[in-house]
Amino acid sequence: MSYKPPKYIYFYLLFIFLVFTLSIFSNQTLKERNLGIFTINETSQSRIDLNIKNVSELKIKINDIYLTNNQSLCKSGEIFIYGTLRNRVNNDTVRIRVQNIKVTNQLNIISKSTSIEPTRNYKQSPVVIISENFDCVNQVITLIFEEKINISYVLIKPSTNYETYNQIKSINLKAY
Repeated sequence: MSYKPPKYIYFYLLFIFLVFTLSIFSNQTLKERNLGIFTINETSQSRIDLNIKNVSELKIKINDIYLTNNQSLCKSGEIFIYGTLRNRVNNDTVRIRVQNIKVTNQLNIISKSTSIEPTRNYKQSPVVIISENFDCVNQVITLIFEEKINISYVLIKPSTNYETYNQIKSINLKAY
């Protein structure tokens, strides 16, 4: 009398193997790179040199704001991303187009439709964020790009609009 394995042993082995493989690959998220905390100048433009490659998403966390005498809402200033595309022959630094912008609940995107303008024929306006309430610390702005890009620097210019609003003082950048 010879040994007979259980009836569906290969099916069970295959199922266990697939579940194990899916559990390993589903837990792998995008590689998070913490780029550090940067201070934004209140009166003149701030250039944050990053020189990072293969970025598909950039998260900006607001750490601190410049406070004025009166209590007012917060503003980000005009945010520009400059870098190179990975599949370009020349490595000219250009302004990178943003595919999508996500913010936490207490922030508003000013002119989102023109900030993520998909066509190449029109001028793309900078990303400008304002808050809905007086506390915008620890809020997150997520910029999503069409493809993986190389970011040379982030330029933040103080906005001439919303002059009574509190300007962002320091941010924490994370790249994915």
